Amino acid sequence: MQLPLDEIADVRMGLTLRGVDASKRTVEGGPHYLRISDLTESGELHILETHPIDPAQASDRRYHVKSGDILLANRGTRMTAALVPDGLNAVAGGQLFIVRAKSPKVLPEFLHCFLNLQSTQDYLRSHARGSYVQTLSIAILRVLPVPVLPLETQQKIVNLAGLAASERRLVAELSCKRAELIEQSLTRLLSNPSFTAS
Repeated sequence: MQLPLDEIADVRMGLTLRGVDASKRTVEGGPHYLRISDLTESGELHILETHPIDPAQASDRRYHVKSGDILLANRGTRMTAALVPDGLNAVAGGQLFIVRAKSPKVLPEFLHCFLNLQSTQDYLRSHARGSYVQTLSIAILRVLPVPVLPLETQQKIVNLAGLAASERRLVAELSCKRAELIEQSLTRLLSNPSFTAS
């Protein structure tokens, strides 16, 4: 069975700050203003630099994210989705959609996996519009067909996706370590006075 996304989840735009420099002003202790740059290509939140804003600008609770919410980039060359972890005091910016599961028939983690599937990403990009910056409309996202599978099957898919992500991280780490080892070996050889090129 397939259902439109908006039947199983609330879908809304993030907060657009008014004024040219509004998004550049920071206020100590305010909620972090989430941007596309906080989403990785692999579908995770990775905040390198906090960007706290005035709490008065974020007084509308609709824009505050909570654990289990999914943030989806709505413009640019990639429209990856990230799952919000526990304990994050943040509001979603206007270049993000907030997807919040509202049906007991679907796991947020499953929606996260589904939105990051290559086929889903291709579908979303094919429906983006704009000559300079490609933008996805919220109307398109709301009618996105989502397969509603038994919860047990959804959990298996989530587990498998987690294992695949762990494998990708391990392979990347191994590749970095190998490159470091080769670099160290070359440096040692080149700094050895007895080493001569043939």
